[in-house]
Parts: sequence; C-alpha cells; structure tokens
Amino acid sequence: MRDYFESLIEVVEPGVFTEWQKVDVEVYAFTDLGIKVAINDEYTGLVYGNQVYGNYREGQKLKGYIKLVREDGKIDVSLRPPQDRHVFDTAEKVMAHLRAGGGKSRFHSKSSPEEIEDEFQVSKKIFKQAVGKLYKQRKILVTVQGMELVR
Repeated sequence: MRDYFESLIEVVEPGVFTEWQKVDVEVYAFTDLGIKVAINDEYTGLVYGNQVYGNYREGQKLKGYIKLVREDGKIDVSLRPPQDRHVFDTAEKVMAHLRAGGGKSRFHSKSSPEEIEDEFQVSKKIFKQAVGKLYKQRKILVTVQGMELVR
C-alpha cells in the first residue's frame, strides 16, 4: 500500500483543479504540518494541522475541497467546504440536533469551543454564524438554557 501512495503525483499542472473543487480524498500520513491525503487516487495534497477538526485515521476516505494550488504546484486541501456552504451545512446539523433532542438543546453562544467542536465538528465561529442564520429565519429561539425550535 505504501508504494501506491509514493506513486501519487505531488506537483499538479495549472488548470487541473479549480479553487474549492470537491474531490475524493484518502488520509495516508500524518506529518508535523498536518495530514497528507491522496486526491482522486491520483495526486497528493496536504490538510494543514490548524485546519483539522476531529480525529482521522490512515485509510479513511472523505470528501475534500481544493483550497489552493500553490505556485510550486503543491495542493492545499480543506476537509471543510467554503465558509458560506459550511454555515449552511452547519445550520442543517443544528436543526437535526434539535429535532433529535425533542426540539431543545443546551448549546448556545456561551458554550465552550471544545464542546461545540465535539458535538458539531465545527469551530465556534461557524456554529455561531449558523445559529444566527437560523434565528434570523425564525426557525429557532435562543434562550438562557440553550436553543429551541420555533413551534
């Protein structure tokens, strides 16, 4: 299996990928910089450590996004969609969480970043944006105890 990953192309020609293009990735190594991934079974890319939310394992297959093809031809990958799409996806997660909890949740803007990341696999910033979006759409109420669905 190691031979397979070593045979991947490390430098991509311009125009092969577009910014934020959705791709299939497979985790194959962990480095000091982050996680090395195989992209579409052909190229190699890197997800920087400060952009990793959650625990991953070698061989895990995920959806990823081409964040940047650098001038040196190396590929920066994100495991999260662009922010506007990410907020939308997180809002859907929050709604599913509320439905599963009988319409109520203890999470709110004062919840710790660690609790939010553990439950929703997103940063507190994205969580707050998603909650704000749902509040403005009058789908949820924000209370001292947390959130609840508007009935």
